[in-house]
Amino acid sequence: MSGQNIVGTWNNDDFGKLVFKSDGNGSLGNADFTFTYTANKIIATDEDGQNYYYSYKLSNGQLNISGGIFESPVTFTKSGSTNSATNSGATKGGIDKSIVGTWCWTNASGVNTNATSSNTRCLIINGDGTYQYTYEGSISGSGGGYYGGSSSQSSDHGTWRINGNTVKIVSASEGAQTLSFQKKNHPKTGDPMIIIGGDAYVTYYQKSPW
Repeated sequence: MSGQNIVGTWNNDDFGKLVFKSDGNGSLGNADFTFTYTANKIIATDEDGQNYYYSYKLSNGQLNISGGIFESPVTFTKSGSTNSATNSGATKGGIDKSIVGTWCWTNASGVNTNATSSNTRCLIINGDGTYQYTYEGSISGSGGGYYGGSSSQSSDHGTWRINGNTVKIVSASEGAQTLSFQKKNHPKTGDPMIIIGGDAYVTYYQKSPW
């Protein structure tokens, strides 16, 4: 490798922790990748073999990255630095502990009383700002029900931050997204749900209504 040394742990308020290891492995939130870099370019390869190309600049303990999954330039601050690292122009957000848990896609107007094994498209939302998404089988043409991935994928993972009625996602498969977000109770059962990008996910485990 040549150029400036990007190896280390970097942080951003919106996107979380970005790690570059000396062995060429890295991670963003819960999404792993391998990488190579030159004086001003990074090539990152995700777990599915997809390549992402980034431009970067290093200055005063801050790493500015553009391209790839980032819709606009993002500044990360190296761990231990006193500088503040935020994404200029990006949606701010935080971790809402009330939505931590397992949620499964549901037809909010259907007759199911809660999330069961028949709801195979599920989100595991973690308290550290990461998520995992899994489903079994293909998605029908009835609309909705997948998140952070396509109908040909069986899983996805990434980071999340809530900002009012939106959620900022950095998905390993789809990159950065900002989606609508709501909390509602199921119209028939009263079970709590989260509505992400118009798709309803009902709690898998017992939770009190919102």
